Amino acid sequence: MVIFSRYTWWIGAMVGLALLLTLFSAVGILTPFQGVFLRVASPFENALSAVFDPVASFLSDIGNVNDLRNENARLRLENEQLQNKVTSLQEESQQVAELQAALGVQQSGGAAKKVAANVVAHDTSPGVDVISIDKGSGSGIQVGMTVLSSGGTLMGTVTKVTGANAFVRLVTDTRSKVNARTLETQASGVIEGTLNRGLSFGLSQQEVNVGDTLVTSGLGGNYPPDIPIGKVSAVSGTPQDLFRTVTVEPTVRLSTVRTVLVNTSFIPQSINLEGS
Repeated sequence: MVIFSRYTWWIGAMVGLALLLTLFSAVGILTPFQGVFLRVASPFENALSAVFDPVASFLSDIGNVNDLRNENARLRLENEQLQNKVTSLQEESQQVAELQAALGVQQSGGAAKKVAANVVAHDTSPGVDVISIDKGSGSGIQVGMTVLSSGGTLMGTVTKVTGANAFVRLVTDTRSKVNARTLETQASGVIEGTLNRGLSFGLSQQEVNVGDTLVTSGLGGNYPPDIPIGKVSAVSGTPQDLFRTVTVEPTVRLSTVRTVLVNTSFIPQSINLEGS
């Protein structure tokens, strides 16, 4: 009973104090004390703001960072998709241009019959430079036939044929040898592939200069004459030297060619010097 009386008294006191403070506030008695309280509490308020404002800002920034990350991921995906579309369009445009060039070469090639084919694989093992194309014996292609770029530059020769495919040894393969001559000085020699898939022109004591144009000579019977190959890009030594190093730059970058022409009219005729 005593505890209940004390509790009742305490509740009544709190209610009375609340009513008294409300009355004093209404008549303005507490106004001076409110100012003092605000001045006393202001440093604490500023301190609390200094502590909690950065925390709130940090939490807000975390949300913004996540939003930015999501937006950047979306933009990267869209950029990748656009780049892939551009690449696809460029490849299609290049292939169309090569096919148009091939058609022009076929129309202006006289009696020579040429079969257009697409490059489907490229073997670039050390010392090897071989491509496979999507036309084979079913299209009249045979081993030994000459292969050109869509612009008419010598690419190489067919070395293996199946019904639907053929393999072409490019002139930059180390096993390739092409009899050639320069148009300017008529210097003759043999163009061979190098280990770095380049071309070298082997000749002895003949005049050759940087910028000279090299074409097939037709000697040996493996290639038709006058097919463009490339230009002399570097020469070491003089015409008096027994052997010189002549570097040749192909007219077309062989590794980027997508469409080729196979000359099905020319059948190689290897010359047998020991025959009667």
